[in-house]
Amino acid sequence: MRTLKIGVVILLLLNVTGCWSSKVELDELTFVYGLFIDVGKEAGTVEITINSPLPNRLNSSSQPASGGGDGNSYSTVSKTADTIADAMLLVQKDLTRQLSLSQLKIIVLGKAYAEQGIGELLLWIRREPALPLGTYVMASPGSAKEMNTLTPIYEQLPSDVLMSFGTEKYMFSTTIKDCLFAEASGVGFAINNLSFGKKEETTKEGKPQYWAGIQGAMLFQNEKMKGILKLKEGRALAWAAGKLKLSVYSVTWDGGESAASVVFVSTKASKKVKLTDKGPVFTVKLKGKASVIYLRDPKKRNLEEISNIITEKLSDKITANLTEAIRLSQEAGADVLQFGMLLEWNDPKLWKEVRERWDNYYTHEADIKVATDFRIVDFGTAK
Repeated sequence: MRTLKIGVVILLLLNVTGCWSSKVELDELTFVYGLFIDVGKEAGTVEITINSPLPNRLNSSSQPASGGGDGNSYSTVSKTADTIADAMLLVQKDLTRQLSLSQLKIIVLGKAYAEQGIGELLLWIRREPALPLGTYVMASPGSAKEMNTLTPIYEQLPSDVLMSFGTEKYMFSTTIKDCLFAEASGVGFAINNLSFGKKEETTKEGKPQYWAGIQGAMLFQNEKMKGILKLKEGRALAWAAGKLKLSVYSVTWDGGESAASVVFVSTKASKKVKLTDKGPVFTVKLKGKASVIYLRDPKKRNLEEISNIITEKLSDKITANLTEAIRLSQEAGADVLQFGMLLEWNDPKLWKEVRERWDNYYTHEADIKVATDFRIVDFGTAK
C-alpha cells in the first residue's frame, strides 16, 4: 500500500513539471491589445497598426499615461503588406519580443477597409487560434490608425478606452465570434461606428489631445459594409439586438411646455415570427423599466397620469427610431437583427427556399412590425 502511494505521488509530480522545452517567459512576449486595420496606400494592400503596453513604464508613477511624448506607456507599430498575415510578420521583424494576440481586446476597421470587404480579416481570424473570440470589433469614421492616437485620460491605453464601449454596452458589443457566427448563418451584423475629434485642451507639453465616442452603427452583410446608421437609430437597433444596457431618453408634450427625461434601468428585447398565407410576419418587441430623472409639468398632474403620458411618448419616439433603423437596414440589405435565423428555426423548409436570395427577400419582401412595453418604476425626486 505504501509503495502504491509513493508511486501516485511521483506520477503527480511528473504531471505538474510541464514541458520546459516549449516554455516562453512573459518578459519575452509583446501582448497586442489593439489591432487597427486600414486599406494600404497601394492598391491591393492592407495596413495594420498594433497597440501594445510597455510593461517597464506602466507602473512608473513618474511617467505619463498618455501616448504623447517620450514617456509613452504603450507602443504602436504600423506595417503594410498584401495580407494581414504578411503585415503581422513585418511587425514581428521589428520587435525584440515575440508577438502574442492572446490578450487582444479590440479590432478597429477603417471605413475604406470596411467598404471594400472584410473577407480576408474573417479568414485570418478563423486560422489564427490565439485570437480571443471575445475581442470586440468596431469601425472608424475614417482611418482606423488615427483611433490609436486618442488620449486615454482614465485608462492606460487607447485600446482600453475603445474596449469599454463594448464592455459597458453603450451600444453594440459585437465580438469576432458574433461576426463569424453571422457570416456562417447567412445573416448580417452591426458594429459601433466610432467618432473621433480634437479636444480644446492640450497636454502640459502643449500637444493636442484627441477623443473618441460612438456616433452610430455600421451594418454588414456578406463580408461587406452595407450602410451606416446615426446615433438614435443605432441605439434603437442595439436595443432590439439585446446589446443595450442603459439608455437615456427625453420627451416633451403640451407644445414643449412639459418635459421629462428617463433612464432605462432595465432593457429587454424579443423577436418572433408568425407564419401566414402571405408569408412570414416578424415582430420585434422592446421592453423596459425606466426611472424619471427630470420632470417639468406646469399643470401639476398626478403621477399616474404623468406616467401614462411619458410611456406613451417614449413608445412613439422609440418605435419611430427602431422602425426607421429597420427600414434603413432593409434598404441596405443587411439583416443585422438576424431574422433569417429566426425563420430557419421556425420554418426550415421555407428558409431553404429563400436562403440563396435572402438579401433580396429581406429588402423587398420581409414584413417587420415593432411593439413596445415600457413602465415607469419611480420618479425619484423629480415630482
